[in-house]
Amino acid sequence: MQQEWYENYVHFVELRGLQPRSVKSYLGWIKQLAAHFNEPDIRALTSTQVMAFLNHLLKERELKASTVNQAVCALRTLYRDYLKKRWKIWSSIKIKREASLPHVLTRDEVALLLRTVRDGRYRAFFTVMYQCGLRLSECCRIRPKDIDGERYLIRILGKGNKWRNVPITPELLEKLRVFWLYHRNPNWLFPGIGRGWKSSGISTRDALYRSKNSITNASVWSAMQVCTIESGLLKKHDTITCHTLRHSYATHLLEAGVHVRQVSAYLGHTTLKPTMVYLHLTEVSEQQARAALTTLAGS
Repeated sequence: MQQEWYENYVHFVELRGLQPRSVKSYLGWIKQLAAHFNEPDIRALTSTQVMAFLNHLLKERELKASTVNQAVCALRTLYRDYLKKRWKIWSSIKIKREASLPHVLTRDEVALLLRTVRDGRYRAFFTVMYQCGLRLSECCRIRPKDIDGERYLIRILGKGNKWRNVPITPELLEKLRVFWLYHRNPNWLFPGIGRGWKSSGISTRDALYRSKNSITNASVWSAMQVCTIESGLLKKHDTITCHTLRHSYATHLLEAGVHVRQVSAYLGHTTLKPTMVYLHLTEVSEQQARAALTTLAGS
């Protein structure tokens, strides 16, 4: 798909402020639509054909509703927002997502998981993910300058390129200072070192210091897989992912009495609805919220 219009569309999507992964997903659905109809110029497709493709994803390929909704967003962006086609189909598409509760660990299980992590880099990474309730991509992108040591906050760049402040404990701040002083990378709190650094003859510390890139999602996923197996927690839980730490953070704060609105703000949710799944509403002050943070595993 090398047409000039497609190149312009790529730039259009990139300028919408989406995360790189979302941009890749959007363009991937465009290519799948073209392959489905064997049509290199999909601008000529009709709304009926687009609906047929979405129905194919849902009924024949049996993709999850959340996945099909991603395709809907991608195609709507192309035909409605970019090509300005006045189709009425978008208001009629209602794909109900599966209602599933988030999977969480107990405080003791989180503590066990963190103790199991052998590599100090990943132990620090998972501790921040849990104690700040971060998404994986958010944690990867933290820079040293994002940490406000005077106010005990970390400035997080979240979805839609929106910034938010997340409180941390003095204990976590000290751990992060010690970790950063070990590698002193000027750009990243969690620098990535890639696979070829060992053959260069330099130390891990030097490799971290020289790195121009942040730690990758793939390396973090691999580390999580290893420690979930070694911790023995998979005997009780079907699956444990990086996002499980975020779910556990939200649940543990709510159990400690932190108001759902505060938890929602910490998580970076734009509405209360996704936070409500986690739970009980109790009115507490900002001071009580910070006190509750000291009860999290790894403090």
